[in-house]
Amino acid sequence: MSHLILSIYDFFARHRALLFVLLLFLTAFCLFSAYRLGFKEDIARFLPNDSENARINNAYRDVILSNHITVYCSATDTTDEARAEQVEAIDALAERLRTMPDADRIQRLRYRIDPAEMMEVAEFVTDNMPYFLTDEDYQRIDSTLNRTAIARRLEADRDILTSSVGMILRPQLLADPLRLTEGAVDRLRNMQAGGRFSLFQDHIFADDGRALLMIECSIPASETSANERFIKNLKTCMAETEREFKGVSFHSFGAVEISLSNANRIRQDALLTGILSAVIILALLIYSFRSAREIGLVFAAVLFGGLFALAALHLIRGEASTIAVGISSIIFGIAINYPLHFIGHHHHTPDPRAVIKDIVRPLTVGNVTTVSAFMSLVFINSDAMRDLGWFASLLLVGTILFVLLFLPHLLPHRAVPRPDYSPFRWFTSRPWGSNRVVIGAVVFLTILLSFFSDGSSFEADMARINYMTDAHRKDFAHLRAMLSENQHILYYVTEGATPDSALEANEQSLAALSDLKKRGDISRVGGIDGLIPSRARQAERLGRWEAFWKTRRDSVLHILNEEASRLGFRADAFGAFNASVSRSWSIEGLEFFNPLRQTVGGSYVFERPEKTMIVNLLYLDADRAPAVEKALNDRNTAAIAFDAESMTRRMIASLSDNFNYVLYVCGFIVFIFLLFSLGRLELSLIAFLPLALSWVWILGLMGIFDMKFNIVNIILATFIFGQGDDYTIFMTEGLIYEYTYRRRTLASYKDSIALSAAIMFVGMGAMIFARHPALRSLGEVTVVGMFSVVVMAYIFPPFLFGFLTSTRGKARRMPVTLRNLLISIYAFTYFLVLSFGLTVVGWVMFTLGKKTSRKKAAYHRMLYSVARFTMHHFPQVRTTVENTCGEDFRRPSIILCNHQSHLDLMCLLMLTPKLIILTNDWVWHSPFYGQLIRYADFYPITEGLDRTLEHLREAKRQGYSIAIFPEGTRSPDCSLLRFRRGAFFLAEQLNMDLLPVVLHGTGHVLPKQDFMLRRGSIHVRVLPRITPADTRFGTDHIARARQLRQFYRAEYEALCRRVETPAYFSDLVLHNYIYKGPSVERAVRHALRQHDNYTAEISALPDSGEVTLRNTGYGEQALLAALVKPHLRITAVEPDDDRRAIAEHCAARPANLQYVSEA
Repeated sequence: MSHLILSIYDFFARHRALLFVLLLFLTAFCLFSAYRLGFKEDIARFLPNDSENARINNAYRDVILSNHITVYCSATDTTDEARAEQVEAIDALAERLRTMPDADRIQRLRYRIDPAEMMEVAEFVTDNMPYFLTDEDYQRIDSTLNRTAIARRLEADRDILTSSVGMILRPQLLADPLRLTEGAVDRLRNMQAGGRFSLFQDHIFADDGRALLMIECSIPASETSANERFIKNLKTCMAETEREFKGVSFHSFGAVEISLSNANRIRQDALLTGILSAVIILALLIYSFRSAREIGLVFAAVLFGGLFALAALHLIRGEASTIAVGISSIIFGIAINYPLHFIGHHHHTPDPRAVIKDIVRPLTVGNVTTVSAFMSLVFINSDAMRDLGWFASLLLVGTILFVLLFLPHLLPHRAVPRPDYSPFRWFTSRPWGSNRVVIGAVVFLTILLSFFSDGSSFEADMARINYMTDAHRKDFAHLRAMLSENQHILYYVTEGATPDSALEANEQSLAALSDLKKRGDISRVGGIDGLIPSRARQAERLGRWEAFWKTRRDSVLHILNEEASRLGFRADAFGAFNASVSRSWSIEGLEFFNPLRQTVGGSYVFERPEKTMIVNLLYLDADRAPAVEKALNDRNTAAIAFDAESMTRRMIASLSDNFNYVLYVCGFIVFIFLLFSLGRLELSLIAFLPLALSWVWILGLMGIFDMKFNIVNIILATFIFGQGDDYTIFMTEGLIYEYTYRRRTLASYKDSIALSAAIMFVGMGAMIFARHPALRSLGEVTVVGMFSVVVMAYIFPPFLFGFLTSTRGKARRMPVTLRNLLISIYAFTYFLVLSFGLTVVGWVMFTLGKKTSRKKAAYHRMLYSVARFTMHHFPQVRTTVENTCGEDFRRPSIILCNHQSHLDLMCLLMLTPKLIILTNDWVWHSPFYGQLIRYADFYPITEGLDRTLEHLREAKRQGYSIAIFPEGTRSPDCSLLRFRRGAFFLAEQLNMDLLPVVLHGTGHVLPKQDFMLRRGSIHVRVLPRITPADTRFGTDHIARARQLRQFYRAEYEALCRRVETPAYFSDLVLHNYIYKGPSVERAVRHALRQHDNYTAEISALPDSGEVTLRNTGYGEQALLAALVKPHLRITAVEPDDDRRAIAEHCAARPANLQYVSEA
């Protein structure tokens, strides 16, 4: 990637005019494309849009999100005169609304109930009674068709007709003298205003004396701009009416009012916090950069990225969610990282080409991982989340393109590095990653916060994240109480492709609602209640009508006519009723029922081109709503039950599921790409682990301070995760760069991260001062999230990388790998368990039981077997024992052994069960195996040889050899140290043979100053005995110590020459390159494999003297040769500065190897 970007840079450096033409063209094209992007202001786009949720979403939009505005008209008193004035004022306002500029957006005005209109509806029902009678009606009617009941009913009709209302009710009574449609009329009446509403002069009044005007608007509640114009015109009409009627006042309330008050509050808060943050951010940039040009380029980069995102979004999607794009504008806080890092590094490295070379890798790795993570949103079943994913990803892509292609040519040219003005140098210059107190505190707090992380929760109450004035809250509570009669309302919606199929589905659902009502789960059902029958229900009812009258028609009509004549009615008074009973009825189309549809069905029937929905309002106790909702949804797939709260829960569940999906998928994608780009699992974990730990901190702190996630800030939390991803990648790449080249670059990365974090912290954190709950929650999450990711980014990558590559302030000769770490943990655990088990066995044998020579011998055989098994089954270690002299260890001797590692004890124990080892105090008092040592009768040499002679003489008598390390301590570099005289003194005093044992490889597998097991081989070579009578090495213990060390060194060097081949050191050489970038590691690994570890080339070199190797590349051959030939001085020539730096800074490079640029 760096080669491609450098090639593009070189091309545009030669053709700068072409560069500016390209930039202008891209900017113009993006402006044109972005201008054509359409926006959708619909919060329901956040809901899942699969087949099941799509149905619910549509119903939710049409029923709950339909735009209803209630206008209250108040008077100074509640007298009838004041009420009359309210009626006139409402009429005047309604007339103004019908002629205002947005009048065409008003679907319906409801402020009065016209008695004449309702009478016409009642007469329509009476004239067409067969279509409206139910089974309950027929049961009631059947008991009222005897002579007595008919006579009583006709007498009542006569009394009404002769009263003052007789002229009004005359058509209805003559058409239905027996009140057959009484039940249907009652159902019709129940659909009208009641409960906490009252009528005055046919106008609707609330129970508190205010007249009501309810506006049903065609503008969706989510379209803020159109609703803002509508509300403005409405307020104008209200003000004009107030001026006309001095004694009344108006105010309106609705979802739009709340939405607009939220928008205004957001604008005010955003302006306040924006000005505050802008001043602080600008001050930070001015102090850090002190260049208007560089500050302008920072903003130009992110603005170009935003423009690029909008343009590409138009080409890909055509339209986008305004809310999603607004939320993802937070990504500007991540995008600004890229120009900040580039310009910050340019301050230290004036050459833009060198900056590209150094920084293109962390920039592109961070960009691709973050973009890949956000692209996972594209696969979520939510249009808004997809828009969010596309915009966020494209914004980052556009910004990185500007930074890599155009920014290097736009920066000011300078010959020397610019003075450092970082305002955070006091913080970034501290070695937090190596401060044990800080690391311990962070680890402790992480463990502590993990216990509080379960305390974080999701805010399920949407009202808590909406801004409402006190007046709005009061109106909301009052209106909700009036509409629901102080009960909870559950919406039960049936749907069909055609109006008739929807009606049929609704009729089938009414049976289930009837059952619930009988059980007491619901108190009342509001809806069309079968008053608009489907064709199937018409056929059923007409059949029932015909069957009912087939056997009753003649007798009932005969009785009716006789009683009517007796009471003085004209002979043809009930001709319409006789015709209804006698005529033949047919199935009618839906248009036939238009009088009902237009008057009472409008609130319950929603007709759309693709489907029709029938709404039933279920009144019930709030605590029963979830169970009833679930039961209805499980029972009927053609109907949907929901309420405002359940849709909120559904949205929350959807966002929560999406968030979990995004979190896991983002984490997986980020980790896989880190693994691919960094090339090592260890480096990927170093970059990824801080993200996981920061999430524990975020959850824990939110749990402690009772902060809640909501549908707004939960998405910000995901973006902060992406911000932390960039930070840890830059820290990891900076550590790799410094480890590889030993050039200081991490400081510029730390400064850029600190500045970026400060900008994000100030820009979003300032919202903590906002009054809008949602904005304030954004500020809270920003403060907690940015604090967490910065702490983790500054502490854990340096600490973990330092652990892998250095120890005690020096570079490790062989860096730690995850494999070595796991094997070391396994081996240490195995050793602890083994030591504990052997100690327990020793306690049972020697503490509980009597100590005998047989038990001692058995215990030693056990140690011998365990040591032999362990050394021959050690992970990634091959152990070889050379005993060419045929030593059987039957005759006791003083075993001499060089000392390199803790493994030396195991190597000696596996040679013979008849062995006692002299140890130092540290081993004797070890908490892990000190008691085991004492059970085996090993002796501490620090007590003095004179005091142990009798014990050792007794051990000799029992046939035990005595092992001692004449060096007295482990060698740190596997070289042979000075021999002390104690071993030779013991041999002289006890008259025992000396048995030299040479160990090789234990110091490489487990070095003295390291507890990490390495891959390697161990050689144990047993040399011939040296008897007391053998004078080749002197006659006393002083001379023998000196002479035997020379002999030992010759044997050890001979073993080294035979064992230390290129294959022996190949693993060490390869490990010196594993944390220097995947391309370097791959190249070295390939070269070693291709050249068979350079065995032939190294064999051709002399064992001593001087030699020059040319074009050594990364230096693997020269390093391998220097290790194999320690007495050969090697000069490696490599003209490439970067490759030479990589080779020079290998920790395993011995003193006999030097690198030069030219011979």
